[in-house]
Amino acid sequence: MKALVTSVIILSVVGFTGCSTFNSRAQEKAATYNALTPQNQQRLEKGKITVGDTQDMVFIALDKPDAKREITTANGVESIWIYRTYWEDYSDVGWIGWHRYYEPRRGGYSIYNERVPLALSRERIDDVIRVTFKDGKVIRVDQTAAA
Repeated sequence: MKALVTSVIILSVVGFTGCSTFNSRAQEKAATYNALTPQNQQRLEKGKITVGDTQDMVFIALDKPDAKREITTANGVESIWIYRTYWEDYSDVGWIGWHRYYEPRRGGYSIYNERVPLALSRERIDDVIRVTFKDGKVIRVDQTAAA
């Protein structure tokens, strides 16, 4: 029992310290963050990015992207950082079989069979923010509108 409690505590500490927070990202890019004006620091803390921000500023505001792409155009190479959201879309209930159970009755048992349900779902992925960089600076922010 003591080993189980110790394991849970260790996993909790590792889980919490492994999470990327705004403060940990600002510390990681301290030179960039400390050189910013207080207004820009507050803006990044709110997760807001704008045209002209550097890759370090976007990292501080949003963390590492889920995917990166490079596009070659007539004007040169552009880098795109893609931030995604993931969720389960529960669409229906299916049946995976039967469950048999017995219920005691006077003089014997009654046997019942009932269907066993299974929630049918699909993992959904949606691009929420796409940030395009040219020469290390944001030139475009494509963000899903709030509903």
